[in-house]
Amino acid sequence: MENNRDDISEKKYSTWTHFAFNMTMIMLPATYGMFSTQFFWFYETEILLPVIFISLAQIIFIVWDAFNDPLIGYLSDRPNKFTRKYGRRFPFIMIMSIPTMLSLILLFTPPTVNAQTNPWPIFIWILIILAIHEFGYTSVSLVRALYPEKYRSDKERKKNSGISIITYNIGLFLGFVIPFGFIVVGDQPSYWIAATILMVPCLIFFLLGIPAIREDKEMIERNLQAKREPFFATLKSALKRKNFIALAIVSISTQAFAACIMGSINYWVNFVLVVPGDIQLDVIIMIVWLLMVLASMPFWLFLSHRIGNKKLQLIALIATICSIIPFIFARDLISALISISIIGFTTGGTTFIRYPIFGDLIDEVTILDKKRQEGVYQGVFVFFDRIGILLQPIIFAVVHILTNFDPESTTQTSLAQQGIIAAATWIPGIVIVIAGLIFWKVYDLTLEKTLVNKNKLKELGL
Repeated sequence: MENNRDDISEKKYSTWTHFAFNMTMIMLPATYGMFSTQFFWFYETEILLPVIFISLAQIIFIVWDAFNDPLIGYLSDRPNKFTRKYGRRFPFIMIMSIPTMLSLILLFTPPTVNAQTNPWPIFIWILIILAIHEFGYTSVSLVRALYPEKYRSDKERKKNSGISIITYNIGLFLGFVIPFGFIVVGDQPSYWIAATILMVPCLIFFLLGIPAIREDKEMIERNLQAKREPFFATLKSALKRKNFIALAIVSISTQAFAACIMGSINYWVNFVLVVPGDIQLDVIIMIVWLLMVLASMPFWLFLSHRIGNKKLQLIALIATICSIIPFIFARDLISALISISIIGFTTGGTTFIRYPIFGDLIDEVTILDKKRQEGVYQGVFVFFDRIGILLQPIIFAVVHILTNFDPESTTQTSLAQQGIIAAATWIPGIVIVIAGLIFWKVYDLTLEKTLVNKNKLKELGL
């Protein structure tokens, strides 16, 4: 069966092309890495902005995101003089790459006012910069929409997915280690300096990868011939696809889990773990996590060839849920490293399966719609991703208020410490359990069905 899937082959690409393709997106996990680990911590403990304002900014941001992500996908699907020459995605990706990187730096340069007595200028600043950053972030993420268009065979998709784990974790590594390495707690300018240093390798990787994301003549012609529906009609159609909704809910849960874990590292290291003061444990934890994600890749790749994408997604979700147990009880250096290693290995599975299973979904909706509209579906999917990420500050705000977390204190009560652990593990873990059950009951793209869909795509010339 697997051989037949590989035989549905179109164009084969070099390993360098696969790497270069994914290198353009290194800025996405890099900016996400710094945002998820430093943003809430920076504004709560450095700027002393009340948590209710941080969460309110994120909620408003979700409303903007609801229109921003699908709209960019729709605009990139519409033909014009630029798309006829350069393709649908390439112009958006190129134009918005610099604002994506620059806005991260600006996010850590808020107005110099007293955030406790006059929070509104900082609150408005956050909203403006986040809106700019999200517009750019989503535009660059259109590289993902090129994935099912460019890599049409299952073999090429899995090869690209395997490589994407490497480049994705390079981005996360940069986004974690550089900020933790250059930021000095209590020194506010060190945050934007770290962000500036972080963006240098991101820019270099992006420039090196540009040739791989150019759309060839065949892709441009095929997309120009496709018919387009009005934006809201396409959005409504996307939200009616049961497999799309099931996968989007899974994405919300895994993104929420990852964001909560990453956003908790500063709190966990400074207020829960008992370790020698001369050990930079936050950097060590991030490195161990990422190394375990990479070490898990051969295992998940081996498993995917034998059980199919749906079963692999379920196994990865179950493994992730189980991985939170050691984390809950970790208090010293050894137990912390063991628990984060387990989490790294299991989250490697949810990271690996993202692109292949999204490709299966796009194949199905392309057959149903009789046209390729990866941009709109990618935009909607990124929106659900961001909901998962944005659950983190909401969870943190509620937990910190209920447990009386004191951002100006160097120590926390036992209740506040338990709140830190809850926000990092079992609260987002409950979200994964719910998402996994929905996915198991609703999602029906089995290994056999995806093979049939690929044959139909070939017959339709899509």
